[in-house]
Amino acid sequence: MAFLDEDKLAKLLKEEISNNIWLLFGDDAFLKDFYCNKLISLTVDESLKFFNFHAYDEKSELEEIFATAENLPVMSEKTCILVKNYPLNQLSDKALKTFAENLSDIPESTVMIFFYSSVDVQYSPKKSSKWNSAVEIFSKLGVAAQINHRTPAKTAKLLMSKAKDRGTSIDYDTAMYLIMSVGDDMQTLLNEFNKVCSFSEGNPVTPEMIDKTSVKSVEASVFDISTSIFSGDTDKAFAILNELLRQKTPAASIIGALSGAYVNIYRYKTALNADKSISDFSSLFGYGEKYSYTFNKISAYTRKSKMSSIRKALDILADADIKSKSSAAADVILLTELISKLAELG
Repeated sequence: MAFLDEDKLAKLLKEEISNNIWLLFGDDAFLKDFYCNKLISLTVDESLKFFNFHAYDEKSELEEIFATAENLPVMSEKTCILVKNYPLNQLSDKALKTFAENLSDIPESTVMIFFYSSVDVQYSPKKSSKWNSAVEIFSKLGVAAQINHRTPAKTAKLLMSKAKDRGTSIDYDTAMYLIMSVGDDMQTLLNEFNKVCSFSEGNPVTPEMIDKTSVKSVEASVFDISTSIFSGDTDKAFAILNELLRQKTPAASIIGALSGAYVNIYRYKTALNADKSISDFSSLFGYGEKYSYTFNKISAYTRKSKMSSIRKALDILADADIKSKSSAAADVILLTELISKLAELG
């Protein structure tokens, strides 16, 4: 039938299931599970699952799977076969051709789902590979759906809708702040969203509520360190650092995230020096809408800073990165020294 993204898949699953061959893959574990479970529920009656639902994994034999596909459903129109993480990319060209022939011969009463929950299906239409060949087989015979992380804008609108269901509200900018704070993994995001909605007790969700209740990602926490340094609040920077160390966050992760923050500043300063706007800058470096809040936070610091100071900061970070990988110095000493040096630059 076709190669689909999440939007097209969602629309397709609102209709009567007419396809019996499915491939689900992508980088969003939560959404993949959601759509796989939805497809199964639309195919098999829960009370008859024992008879009409069969699950296999990467260690199963294809001969057994296709033999099961020939079984007729019991007191139902459909039987469903779920195959998780089968390594189709490891099949020879001949075996892959045989697989396609067997797949095309399964009866219409059998719905077969190849589902990749923990395997990275490295699909790239511009390259020739076994994964591409496998995806093309499903695209021709049924449905191949790549389910990736939603865009921040789309996720923010989802949170706004879900807030109403929770008896509260969250505006677009605050939803974007939550995404920036905890990351775009849907499972983690919804967990933190539910926490802040409960904390709000029916009042509109605010950034302050998010700060009080959510567990921030390493990137967000380190960004707070950088903005604290920019504003001259080194006490807050060290407090955030101590919390990250308490959580046993590796020094390399903290240094890497800090380096990313300063690279953004360097790029932003370069754009300002070239009389480019924030939108020009974001487009040039491929930054999404999620980063607009970040640039607003660093704008004042970037404008007042000298390019020489920013370059010096990058040198300090590069030196700290080398030490973290080659020195026996304790993380707390290395990172305390790093933040002190960055703070001295002003």
